[in-house]
Amino acid sequence: MNEYIIREQPAVETIGRPRPRPIQPLRQRDRRQRQRRLGNPLEWFLVILMLLMLVGGIGVAVLLIGERNFDQRIYPHISVRGLDLGGYRLSRAHAALERRYANFQKNPVEIVYGEQRWRPNAEELGIYLDFDQAIQAAFATGRIGNRIDNAQMAAAIWEHGVEIPLRVAVDQTVMQNYLLAVAQSVETPPRDADVALHGPHIVVTSEQIGTQVLVDDMLQDMTAAIQALEPQSVVLRTRMLLPAVRDTDIAPIVAELHTLLDEPIILTGAAGQCIHTCAWEWLPEQIATWIHLDRTTDADGRAVITPFVDQAGLRNALIPMSEALREEGTLPRLNWNDGHLEIFQHGLPGRGLDAALALEAVNVALRGGSRTIELPMTQIPPPVTEANLASLGITHLVGAGVSSFRASEGYRITNIRAGSNRMHGLLVPPDGVFSFNDNLGVVDASGGFVQGLAIVNNRTQREWGGGLCQVSTTMFRAAFWSGLPIIERHEHSFRIPWYEELGEPPGLDATIYTGAQDLQFVNDTGGWLLVQAWPDLNRQRLTIALYGPPVHRAVTISHAILERTPAPRTPVYLNDPSLPRGYVRQTDYALSGMKVEIYRVVRQGDVIIRQDTFPTTFKPWPNIYIRGTG
Repeated sequence: MNEYIIREQPAVETIGRPRPRPIQPLRQRDRRQRQRRLGNPLEWFLVILMLLMLVGGIGVAVLLIGERNFDQRIYPHISVRGLDLGGYRLSRAHAALERRYANFQKNPVEIVYGEQRWRPNAEELGIYLDFDQAIQAAFATGRIGNRIDNAQMAAAIWEHGVEIPLRVAVDQTVMQNYLLAVAQSVETPPRDADVALHGPHIVVTSEQIGTQVLVDDMLQDMTAAIQALEPQSVVLRTRMLLPAVRDTDIAPIVAELHTLLDEPIILTGAAGQCIHTCAWEWLPEQIATWIHLDRTTDADGRAVITPFVDQAGLRNALIPMSEALREEGTLPRLNWNDGHLEIFQHGLPGRGLDAALALEAVNVALRGGSRTIELPMTQIPPPVTEANLASLGITHLVGAGVSSFRASEGYRITNIRAGSNRMHGLLVPPDGVFSFNDNLGVVDASGGFVQGLAIVNNRTQREWGGGLCQVSTTMFRAAFWSGLPIIERHEHSFRIPWYEELGEPPGLDATIYTGAQDLQFVNDTGGWLLVQAWPDLNRQRLTIALYGPPVHRAVTISHAILERTPAPRTPVYLNDPSLPRGYVRQTDYALSGMKVEIYRVVRQGDVIIRQDTFPTTFKPWPNIYIRGTG
């Protein structure tokens, strides 16, 4: 303890009387006494300085010892994202972080979609945890300044601790590629509803709603999820892709197709060839061939399917029915009139299928109406009228046939006249087949015919139309000299003299018998033929001429008698009860039989267009007498 001593100062000497020292006041004496008790301030300063130096030395010693102990370690109370790594060497710190985030790196995100799960690791998602950067930052904490700053930092860390962030890097391209791979197993394109026809079978394809993975949204969700650095579940985000054509869009089309195809269509008609009614059946297999699905797009680009029924196909299917039901009107009867054709008997209208009404009825049936249709008929005009006479092309005589009926019985003459009337004025269309029997029609009293005696199967009996062979023979000769193809001709059983009276060779004749034997030829002139028949009662000759287009044909005839047979000696008597008993008159004279052939050559210019042979075998002909039995 410093002692402070008060000493008196000697008086300063002065010239003169010495001056007395003033006495100090009491307060000043007390201050001085305290100063002597507290000591000198400098001394205190030196003491404090010494203490500070001692503490500093101790701190430096502690700091030096700490630096030595944590030379390769992280200072205490330093954590990386909550994991305290204080005192850890770098390798141990790295291992600790690896352990801490092992589960995260193995499966940072579980992607959930219904029952499906994807558990990619961090590498597959392009996720990288920068442990090295975090550890280096932790290690550098408290080591980046001077010793004093580091000491201050260490003290602060010791008191408060330090949290080092863990940097998470995400390669968006890698994550996106992984999501695209997931999308491939999930995504489905939308499928439009559709309908098709396989024959009569309706094949419906139902709509399918598509699925699209929202990759960009998933990138955001997954990036946000990994911030927790704990395994997370993320629901796969998708959206529905609706088809452009829905099931509801094609439902009416399917219903319409069922209506079109569910049942067959029955069509009936009674006319023409169908005297007792014909029926046609269109099965669904056939109907399906006329149905097409027209595919277009609307203003919004959506597919539009429309069932289309092929009207042309339906019309073609009606053609056979139209042909079967058609009843042609009758042709008119014409007079040649020196080349100025005139109608003396008009043709009657026919009947035919009304195609327009039939088609309408079919379409009604297809759309749900009655599937049984009675085909509608309509009247059709005669094929030849005064309006088209000039177009027939009948301008020239094509050929004519002549025969004699001299000394014929009255009934023969009557029937010849009646038969000629049936033939006169007939028209034969181009390429048409002329049938004598068809044009002759019914042979009875209504047509002016009478009965006459005839030998049938060696028996005498009355027959209608005796003498009509005169008309058929003359018609045969007209076709013969016209150079027309004769497709049916039958010879007489017996030789008839009056068929040779005008110098004709034997065998130039043709017999007919209704329903059994016919005379037929074909009109191959390319135009219409007109038949004109004139029985000349004065000369007792029948002429039949064929008029038509100019054909410029030349016809030559020749014949050969191949065999002769003697005439029978026994006469034949035909009993006639209408004549008085005792009446006898000879009508036919005995003739020998023969086998003869008629040859025809038809030329057009220098070209032979046809060569024909008409064979005839005549049986021997007896003397025939009419005998009265009345």
